[in-house]
Amino acid sequence: MDSLFWFPLLVALFSIGLTGFLFLRSGSRRRLPPGPRPLPVVGNFLQLGKKPYETLSQLAKTHGPLMSIHLGSLYTVIVSSPEMAKELLQHHGQVFSGRTTAQVMHARDLNKLSMAFTPTGKEWRDKRKICKERVFSDRSLEGSEALRREKLQQLLDHVRRHCDRGDVVDLHDALLVTNLNLMLTTLFSTRSPDFESAVTREFKEIVEVIAVAVAVPNMADYFPILKPFDPQGIKRKAELYFGKILEKFEGFLNQRLESRRNNPAAPRPQDLLETLVDISEGNDYSLTKQDIPYLLFDLFVGGSETNTTTVEWIMTELLFHPDKLRKLKEELNTVVGKNEEVRESDIPRLPYLQAVIKETLRYHPPGPLLLPRRAEADQEVNGYMIPKGAQILFNVWAMGRDPSIWRNPESFEPERFLEEKKVVEFTGQHFELIPFGAGRRICPGMSLATRILQMTTAVLVHNFEWKLEKEKDDADHKGEVLGIALRRALPLRAIPFKI
Repeated sequence: MDSLFWFPLLVALFSIGLTGFLFLRSGSRRRLPPGPRPLPVVGNFLQLGKKPYETLSQLAKTHGPLMSIHLGSLYTVIVSSPEMAKELLQHHGQVFSGRTTAQVMHARDLNKLSMAFTPTGKEWRDKRKICKERVFSDRSLEGSEALRREKLQQLLDHVRRHCDRGDVVDLHDALLVTNLNLMLTTLFSTRSPDFESAVTREFKEIVEVIAVAVAVPNMADYFPILKPFDPQGIKRKAELYFGKILEKFEGFLNQRLESRRNNPAAPRPQDLLETLVDISEGNDYSLTKQDIPYLLFDLFVGGSETNTTTVEWIMTELLFHPDKLRKLKEELNTVVGKNEEVRESDIPRLPYLQAVIKETLRYHPPGPLLLPRRAEADQEVNGYMIPKGAQILFNVWAMGRDPSIWRNPESFEPERFLEEKKVVEFTGQHFELIPFGAGRRICPGMSLATRILQMTTAVLVHNFEWKLEKEKDDADHKGEVLGIALRRALPLRAIPFKI
């Protein structure tokens, strides 16, 4: 039995080593980007550690902003400067528009049906167009503001109950519930008088598992010979939990289709599901009923986790910098009024709030390496050849901490975005700040995410004073763990109170 197991494994490892050797030999004639010397078979995998974005940032100081490493048999190029990011994402956007798809994303055929991972063909373009013109248009988002305001009011009521009792609030938990409520209401018009309904609680448990599972380093991604065996069980786990969400979304879809058949004259809900069903029954876009649950999956899972972790980091930085918290509160009191309700229409008149959001996205980008790209053809960049099939990672964490770009990059200073002459936005045009990516695969939900980040922060700061549950602890402040998004290692816990 042992020999039957070890013989194919040894053959596989020998094949991987030979493949890597031949790749390096052929690459030497093509002048590949420089990088650290790889070990046999494993390449540079063991060098990365638990914070690969930080390790890669240090390596880039030696090898440059266009660097290459080997992760097992997966040849990977690391981009660590705005200039190189612009070169790949803007000047050669078509060539670098592919995706390297991790094995976990093959669960439930997400690699074929998810907009985030499908090739940039007609179906992908139609889905992007739907998001831009129908789902996240200004008109659509303004029409759903009342739904978001209702869920933010539930968050305020939840915090107020803790405030009245003098209790501590687990802000990660409260923010995740709020974001799930926001997404469920926006997508399906789900309504509940409770802050955490049974439906929300069920989705929360699933999302928490997915957020951690998809970030576990999977040996099958780096040694493809292992994919059929799924040795760590990551794909099997994803099949189960991706399936739970997709089955729920299919249930929502079937209920809506049945309701439309049985009550054709009834008023239509003003939610995203209704919009997508209308589109699927029209001729303007190639969107099928089968596509709808997968598009909802992309928006729901990605949006709820990244928004939660980002607002948690915003509140972390504000609580660890009381002068910044006080300055933001003063702006809200002056512009909105101390006893008035903050609305989305107030945001353009709140420049310091916008600066706080930008500074947090610089300092704590939710995806420190973004979603990986794939070279669709050989392409020369900056005198180096990036070969077809190479994985491309953009180290936005490193760009956000680069002292040649930012003054005092290790300090939390929202004022930098108000004092500099150059206006810097995170909409994909200024490559020193691209937390949502850039180019044709920029995050389609950026406009909704921005509204949620701004409004959730504003209502928490405007309505309460805050203090940390315990004295400042630098380890608590800086501890990170990489999931779908870069989250705090320990949940932020704070006590709300009124003066």
